[in-house]
Amino acid sequence: MANIDYEISKELDLDALVHLENMFVEFGREDGLAAGGRNGAIEGRVMGCEKGFELSREVGYYAGCAQLWKVLAQQDPERISEKSLKKINSLLDLIETFPRQNQLDDDVVALLDKIRGKFKTVASALQTAERYVDAPKSKMFY
Repeated sequence: MANIDYEISKELDLDALVHLENMFVEFGREDGLAAGGRNGAIEGRVMGCEKGFELSREVGYYAGCAQLWKVLAQQDPERISEKSLKKINSLLDLIETFPRQNQLDDDVVALLDKIRGKFKTVASALQTAERYVDAPKSKMFY
């Protein structure tokens, strides 16, 4: 009789251990999902800020060049033709439409491609080799 009781309690202990293991696996999974969600959100924000800064820096460069060319055209109208000035104004108008805030319905990449193309057209019309060169990456994040 003692032998049968020992086997039954041994079987119950095994079931309890399997249940306990499954319970810890489920707790670990839930904790991992929660931690992954938090970390993913933080990493996503950091990457969004970095990409937003890079895009803004590039568009700002184009805007700065166009504004400088416009001032030069106003100060010395003989250097920059009326046709080139129209292209500069067109570039500035295109830059003005670039979104300043994150909006889901804006196609930022397509608009940036248009700005790049227009910038190249203006630079070519002005016979300048001006072009945007990516700044070196910060080593703080690497």
